[in-house]
Amino acid sequence: MTSAVIIVADSLRHDALGCMGGEAQTPTVDRMASESTIFERTVSAAPWTVPSIASMMTGVYSHRLGLAKWEQPWPGEYRSLFASAAQAGLRVASFVFDTAHLFRRVSEAGVAGSSQDTDSLIRWLEEHRNEPFLLFIHYWWTHIPYVDKPMTMSAWKQTSDRVLEVLRSGDAARKGVQALYRRAVERFSEVWLPRVFDVLDMDSTWTVLTSDHGESWGERGETSKLADVFDLHGNTLYDEVLRVPLIIRPPGGSRSGRIPQLVRTVDLAPTMSDLMGLDEASRRPSLDGVSLADCIQKGAHPPELDAVSVMNRDFVDLPDLPASPDELWNAFALTTRRYKYIWRPQTDTRQLFDLDVDPGETQNIPAQELPDLESGWRRLTGELARAKVGEVMPKDVEKTRQRLRNLGYLE
Repeated sequence: MTSAVIIVADSLRHDALGCMGGEAQTPTVDRMASESTIFERTVSAAPWTVPSIASMMTGVYSHRLGLAKWEQPWPGEYRSLFASAAQAGLRVASFVFDTAHLFRRVSEAGVAGSSQDTDSLIRWLEEHRNEPFLLFIHYWWTHIPYVDKPMTMSAWKQTSDRVLEVLRSGDAARKGVQALYRRAVERFSEVWLPRVFDVLDMDSTWTVLTSDHGESWGERGETSKLADVFDLHGNTLYDEVLRVPLIIRPPGGSRSGRIPQLVRTVDLAPTMSDLMGLDEASRRPSLDGVSLADCIQKGAHPPELDAVSVMNRDFVDLPDLPASPDELWNAFALTTRRYKYIWRPQTDTRQLFDLDVDPGETQNIPAQELPDLESGWRRLTGELARAKVGEVMPKDVEKTRQRLRNLGYLE
């Protein structure tokens, strides 16, 4: 039985890496990509970490899971990739940016430490490299403030606020922050990743490199004020925050080429279940994701897919989740081969973009101009009907309130 490591580099844009046409110098990632299948157009289910990763590891869209807060347990009716791997006898572990946040109430993820403690991560790999495992790594230092050193949450907020202040000062300053981000991506590829690859048995391990979401720089009117980090990702559904890299390398490496068709991060769980021979997850009718295993193993084209992405109300401003899904999920997006629909149910605000002629999503097309696309709006209405609000533990809510007060978010 083969092992797998899934590396999620936080805030890594789809166009940041050298192999994806980015300006960053990333030869280590590029070498891995040359032995991999590269999915060039991959869309995340959500523009921030918690709902995105939950969707990625279950194959179920985040609004159906009801997950919008760090401290929520994952619903038991959907088996995660973690649970499938454990049932098959693999050792399951994850290294997260902060053990008090990601997977805090997801015991099946097997949180073993912080990804900011690289030495501990390397020791874990050395200890378990000769047994089958599923290892999930949430790499943090590509996230604002783009600094590669462990930080307390209070220090992180202070440093991030300084970066946001610089971004607010104009276009020249924005370019400086983008250069800082680019260097963070290069350190991920050329400092951190080689240490992991040096101890990983690449001949017996599936290696996945992706991201939970991308990053924006406050270029758009609705994010230009940059009040907090969620204006960089979390508060919009444009491609700069939804498109992410997805590179999957088989054990030993085998170049299957580039897949230009649209796929989704929600496809990752059924894909890895198939590739690792874990169970029949890819055929469960409850899943939104589909298996892309044939793309990797046989060079097949993926089926024609569309991608649903959702945005929840800002959890910082809303420590308690509302009871109603239409109050929690305040925007939905549908990405098809050619079009992007964005719908805000509370105000029935609609945006429609023709991605063939306007890939930057700058020219909103009035819905009445393309009445033959009405099915897309009906699709999003149906997705709202499938949305839910997940469980929240009262004690965890109070702990979150106190943590946010300590960080200065709440009075």
